[in-house]
Amino acid sequence: MAQKTVLWWGRFDPGYSRNRVYIALFKELGWDVRFFQIKACCALGDWEFALRGPKDVRPDVVWVPVARQRDAAAACRWAHRRGIPVLFDPMISAWDKKVLEQQKWSADERRAKRLLAWETQLFNAVDLLLCDTSCHADFFHQHMSVPREKLRVLLTGTDEQVFKPAAEGEDPPHDPAAPLRILYHGAYLPLHGTETIVEAARLTQGLNIHWDFLGWGAYKAATEAKAKGITNITFLNKVPYVDVPRVIRSADIVLGVFGTTEKASRVIGNKVYEAMACCRPVINEFCTGYPPEAKTCPAITFIPPGDPQALAEAVKPWLNKREALTALRPVARTFFEQHLSMRVIKQQLADILKDAAAIHP
Repeated sequence: MAQKTVLWWGRFDPGYSRNRVYIALFKELGWDVRFFQIKACCALGDWEFALRGPKDVRPDVVWVPVARQRDAAAACRWAHRRGIPVLFDPMISAWDKKVLEQQKWSADERRAKRLLAWETQLFNAVDLLLCDTSCHADFFHQHMSVPREKLRVLLTGTDEQVFKPAAEGEDPPHDPAAPLRILYHGAYLPLHGTETIVEAARLTQGLNIHWDFLGWGAYKAATEAKAKGITNITFLNKVPYVDVPRVIRSADIVLGVFGTTEKASRVIGNKVYEAMACCRPVINEFCTGYPPEAKTCPAITFIPPGDPQALAEAVKPWLNKREALTALRPVARTFFEQHLSMRVIKQQLADILKDAAAIHP
């Protein structure tokens, strides 16, 4: 059987975690992965392909990667003229981000309506729309009128060559006298609810609990300002991507997302995948996109969104149960392997590609 080819289309970052995972899985499935990086105008990508695109590629699938709405229309024009299906991995809705999450625009504004109409047209033009959770599939169906038969769930995953259990002897030894260390790591997005974490830290001052923040992003300065004067918080220096697992494994518990926006309730944060891959239990607000088994997994604690008291109360009992907390590390890894790992996502992708093979644009 001839090797199949996927053409990654657009102005994207191949090093971004979600892209890295899917590129690796395509290769594991035996596909040839080719790239067309747009240099000029995304909206005219099909014209640019005619000028400088690879002449020897006739892909079986065109893949528009994460958050590249601006590339989707040109990809569809180019691919559909040739009878090639287009798969788009938006992960987020630009309209959702502007209107519902950041609340920069009102839904009644003309520009918000234009954005919704534009994104609705794009999402319906592609042949399959990929969603990181079932919640986002519901959202795209309800707000962008994408037919259910076009929607597919493809979990985010993480780079398991980087995020993995410690080698023998590398895990920090259990020290009952050391502070209980709680870690937030991420991009300080509104959906993360870092203000909730800061207030939980404030509520636990005087206890043997320390809260570490690792990362960077637009809301980091605001988070640091809220944390001023709180004695049990440290903002860690930036580390290379490959060193993030070391920081995760220095923590006892890793935090997910706690924002009160609608989007926060629809995601499984990268930090959850990364923490559980590194054998660390997590605390997070609940999302119905989690596998059903998450509700009974002792390595995952769900609390209400935006509730610092609930977060503090979820942490405090572990002060006197350090050995039990350490025992949850292999439990976290087992849950990851069974429900969130690349092995699981590889099967999801294989099923999606079977469906794509039956599409004739």
